[in-house]
Amino acid sequence: MSPVPVLFFANKQDLPSSLSAVETMQALGLSEIKDRPWQIVASNALTGEGLSAGIDWVSEFLKKK
Repeated sequence: MSPVPVLFFANKQDLPSSLSAVETMQALGLSEIKDRPWQIVASNALTGEGLSAGIDWVSEFLKKK
């Protein structure tokens, strides 16, 4: 069985105090995830920024399976 991919959205990128995607990755310790593919995408729920990129990543991963 193939590992399930995990997608993280670093939301609230419109706020000056928000963490970048890299800072969020480091704060959550995502680099420690070794047993499955994962991706973090900077996003803004108000504008939809980043949504397509995240969904595209999941779609491409699933197409390969």
